[in-house]
Amino acid sequence: MSSGSQYFWVVLCKNRSFHRQQNLYFGHTIPLAETDAILSPPSFKEQLRVKCDDCGREYSYDPKELLRTELDPPEGFVTHPLFVE
Repeated sequence: MSSGSQYFWVVLCKNRSFHRQQNLYFGHTIPLAETDAILSPPSFKEQLRVKCDDCGREYSYDPKELLRTELDPPEGFVTHPLFVE
């Protein structure tokens, strides 16, 4: 990671067959919103619909599938509507 990396809420794209060629072990992360190292995940009861920025497929995610990771800020990043106050 470079010194400009930040924390983001992410989900892993469920289109594993498409992304396997890029990252065999972890999967393709889809950044949803910027966060910090200690903030609790947002609470939502319904499934979260997310379209992959790479393969273009849209999938539903349960709240338990939300992850926090450290990334370099993606170019042209737009916060997912669920995380906009």
